[in-house]
Amino acid sequence: MSEKHTSEQKQSKLNPCPGDIVVTTFGMYQHWSLVTDQMGVDGRYMLISATKRNGTVKEETWSVVTQGKPTYITRYTLKIPLGDVLKKARGQVDQWRYSVSRNNCEHFVKWATGMKLSSRQVRSCIEGAVVGGVVAGMATKKTRWLNVLGGAVTMAGLAVASSRASKRKVTDYSGTE
Repeated sequence: MSEKHTSEQKQSKLNPCPGDIVVTTFGMYQHWSLVTDQMGVDGRYMLISATKRNGTVKEETWSVVTQGKPTYITRYTLKIPLGDVLKKARGQVDQWRYSVSRNNCEHFVKWATGMKLSSRQVRSCIEGAVVGGVVAGMATKKTRWLNVLGGAVTMAGLAVASSRASKRKVTDYSGTE
């Protein structure tokens, strides 16, 4: 069975509701999306998110956003009513200017849902880069900027990979967790 097919089967066991925050794993990073109250042509709730792919916010089908990658519902809950969240989020369609460091998908979802505007992935990347650069610089007698840069990039990648959003326990259709 292909990896994509297995991932799609797992996703089909998710039972997202409007207002849920879902996270899709794309290799080293995670993409955050908000489940809306509209159904897509694929028979699943639509997702709204900020993407580099679009350069802005779009409301798109589940399959377009997740691309068959592993996806789960996070533990985060809305801080404001769902109607207000969706109005805020939809108000940014084609308006939000995507920036990986300042206006990414995690920033957007947290902003729309009333949470503190932040990105754990960006913060972890910066912290990892600083630590990696310092360690690489201290590890050699003669500091070479290429070593410092290599250490910074390596640690930044590891930090982003370790900053995954928490999963909410979801019961599958068989009744087991």
